[in-house]
Amino acid sequence: MIETLSLKDLYSKFRNKVSIPHQLSERLSPPLLLYPTERWKNAPVKVLIVGQETLGWDFEAGSYFDWPYPSICSFTDFLGVQNSVDALIYGYKAFEFSRYQPLNYRSPFWRAYRQIRRNFDDEVDGFKTAVLWTNLFRMSLDGGSVIKGGTAEEIKCICQATQGLLRSEIEILKPDVTLFFTGPDYNETLYSEFLDMQLHDFNGYDISRTAWIEHPALPAISLRSYHPGYLNRGHWELVDKIEQEVVARATHNIAASVDGEKARRP
Repeated sequence: MIETLSLKDLYSKFRNKVSIPHQLSERLSPPLLLYPTERWKNAPVKVLIVGQETLGWDFEAGSYFDWPYPSICSFTDFLGVQNSVDALIYGYKAFEFSRYQPLNYRSPFWRAYRQIRRNFDDEVDGFKTAVLWTNLFRMSLDGGSVIKGGTAEEIKCICQATQGLLRSEIEILKPDVTLFFTGPDYNETLYSEFLDMQLHDFNGYDISRTAWIEHPALPAISLRSYHPGYLNRGHWELVDKIEQEVVARATHNIAASVDGEKARRP
C-alpha cells in the first residue's frame, strides 16, 4: 500500500531526527502512528478525525491483543527499540478505535467518531474503515494531558518536536474531510500547525469555537469544533449538525466529480 510505505518513511525520519530532553522523554508516552487500510485507499470519501490528546498510549505483553514486540511504554522506548515504528503502527491497528476497551468505547469522543463513521462505512466497528483518527498531541505526559499537566516550557518542547508531522500525514493520506474535535483550549496549537488558517461561519456559531476552516494543507471540507466531551454536556446537537453538513458537502462533491468525469468522456 503506497500510503503505508510513505507514512512509515515519515515516521522513521521523525524517529531519527526528533530531539527531546531525556527527562521529558521518559515521561512521555510513545507517539500515535497511523495506519491506513485498504478500505481507506479505495473509499470514495476519506475522513480524518483529529482529537486533542493521546491520553495514555503504551504497549507491552499481557494486553487484550497479542504484542509480538518489545515493550514500548515511553518515548524513550520508542527511540531505543529498533523496530518501534513497525510496532506502533501495529498498535494502532490492534487498538481498533477503542473497540475492546468498554469504558473508553462509550466515551463522548468515540461516540462522536462512530456517529460520523456510520455515514461512510457499512459498520462502525472494526479496522476496515474510511474514517481514521489522530490527535493534535500524539504523546501523553505522565499518562495524562500535556496541556493540563505540562509546564509552558514542556508544552513548547513537545510542539516543536512534532511540528509539521500532522501536516505531513495529511499530505500523504489526502483525506477528503478533516474534522478537528479539539476545543478552544487547543486553538494555539492548531493555529501553529496550520499558520494563517482562515475561519468561516458554520451555522452562526462563534468562529473561534466552531467554524469551517480553510488552509492550503487541508481538504476543502475541513471543520474545527469543540471536543465531544464538552458537547456531551447538553450540546450534542452540534455533533448532529456537523454530521449532516459534512455528509451533505461530501455527497455533493462526489456527485460533482461523477458529473465531471462524464463530461470528459468522448
